[in-house]
Formats: sequence, structure tokens, C-alpha cells
Amino acid sequence: MKNLIDAYIFLRTVTIHKVLNGFLLRLSFLLSIVFKTYIHWGKPESISIEPTNICNLSCPECASGNNSLTRKRTFLKTAGFYKIIDSTYTHLSYLQLFFQGEPFLNPDIYNFIKYTTDKNIYTAISTNGHFFTPDNCKKIVESNLQRIIISVDGTTPDIYEKYRVGGNLQIVLNGIKELIKTKLSLKSKTPYIIIQFVVFATNEHQIPEIKRLAKQMNVDKLELKTAQIENFINGNHLIPKNKKYSRYIKTESGKYILNEKKNFVCKRIWNSTVITADKNVLPCCYDKNAEYTYGTTDSQNTVNKIWKNNKAVKFRKTVIQNNHPFNICKNCGDRVK
Repeated sequence: MKNLIDAYIFLRTVTIHKVLNGFLLRLSFLLSIVFKTYIHWGKPESISIEPTNICNLSCPECASGNNSLTRKRTFLKTAGFYKIIDSTYTHLSYLQLFFQGEPFLNPDIYNFIKYTTDKNIYTAISTNGHFFTPDNCKKIVESNLQRIIISVDGTTPDIYEKYRVGGNLQIVLNGIKELIKTKLSLKSKTPYIIIQFVVFATNEHQIPEIKRLAKQMNVDKLELKTAQIENFINGNHLIPKNKKYSRYIKTESGKYILNEKKNFVCKRIWNSTVITADKNVLPCCYDKNAEYTYGTTDSQNTVNKIWKNNKAVKFRKTVIQNNHPFNICKNCGDRVK
């Protein structure tokens, strides 16, 4: 029932223009594959916007948390955010208000959410869950945010803190309860509340426990997510033993490789884009340090214009024609079986 309500809420944001745009994107992708050429119609139907690349935690596999992020640490300004939304909202079906960093550290985040939901964009946010005060929960619900993903990577403090370094499990769990209580008290159907459990070797034994906890807390959904490990070739203590939850497989040589789909072709760069806090337009979320930026949005260069420029076209052509040659493609979760 909860999934049906969420689907209904999404469908209420759908317009003929968005449907046509999605059709053009998919048709051009199919034609490009069939005829082995480059055809690209439509505008981005999904965008991830980074409110900030600063975080309050120090997670070891996160570029923001482990300080491997080479980009300048900053906050996206309200004026810049509004310009991005104003130029894309008519064709934008899905907006993710996260990339690197913790979104709720940006003091303007509630204005961001309200602005996008008022523009009839289905909006999601992912958070480590340390900022759910009663006042903030009220702001979240009243902003009409449609979806919120909360990371809970352990059911006991000792296991949780092995990855969420600097985090406090009890604060997160209390915050989730507060958000659910606020949602009920305001008689709101949103946000759709998801607990996300990233599976590592350190916490995979707690999968039955997180299932029980999610049911007990009455969240809308539990997602078990495979972990991206940066240095996986020689093995890593975080790679799960259960192959079902690992992106990597061990070869006869003892080395690890990505458990890849056969004949995979990237749709993500065809349909979506990522925009950093300093307004760089990127191919996808695996370009964490903006190595392959298409350009920067400003008064002359809108997202749509940059998304179709020579850099963007060249990047897509290279990916399709050369079997994902860029280093950001090498550890892509979309390629995993």
C-alpha cells in the first residue's frame, strides 16, 4: 500500500511534456544502439544537485568523508539553485538533492525543497540522519518533500560506527522516530521514508536485524544497497562475504573484479546529469572530483545548453563507441549484475 501511495504521488507530478521528453530520450538511445551511431534527443529528465560537499561524518569510502575530494568545499547558493530549477523544471521528472556531502548542512535546504516541490518536481534527498530535530522534521514535512533516504548502516553503535565514523546511531534512530511522528501528526502522506543499509563485511551479519528494526519502526521501505569500494582489486576488508551483496568477485588469480553485466551500455549519461555545489555540470555521480565537467552554469549557460554542448556530446560518443573507457566508468554500480 505504501508503495502504491508513493507511485500515486509521483504520477501526480507527471505532465505530457515530461512523458514526451522521456520518450525522446529512450527512443534516441535505442536508435543509437541499433544503428551504432549517435542520436540524442530530449533534455535531462533526472538531475542530482549537490547542496554542499561538506559532511559532518568521516566515512572511509566517501570522498567527502575521507578527504579525497579535491574540489573546493562550498555551499550551493540559493540564487544559483533557483536558476538551475527555473531552466529545467518543465521537463524534470525526478530531482535528487544530494551528491557528495550532507545536504542538511546547507541552511537553505528547506527553501530548496519547497521551491522544487512547488514546481511539481518529484524530489528526493539522502541524509545521514543527524539533523532531525522536532523543528527540522516539521520543516521537512511542510516542504512536501516526496522521498527521504536515511543511512542506517548498523543496528548497534559499535557496528554502525565502523563505517559511519563520527556518527551516533541513537541520534539517527530517535530522529527517524521524530520524523515519522511529525508526518503522522500533520496527517501527511510524504515524505516516503526509506532506511538505507549499505552492506559491508562489517555489518552483513546484521541484515536480519535491520529488517526487524525497519518493520518495528514502521518506515515505508528498507533498501539493502551494495557498497562501492574504491580500492578493490587486491581485496578490501569492507567487501562482503555474501556475493549477493557484493559488487566484486574474486578471480582465480586472487584479484577482485567488478561483477559486470554483459554488453552493458550506459543510459545514465543519456537521461540525467549531476550538478555540483559550485555549479559544474557532470556526466554522472561517479565523477566525484568533476574531472569530466561539461561546463559551469551561469547567466549565459543553462543546464540544457551545457548538456548538449561539444564536451557532453564527445563524452557520450566516447562511452558508447569505446566501451566505457573513462576511469569513472571502471567502478560503476550500474554495470554490476
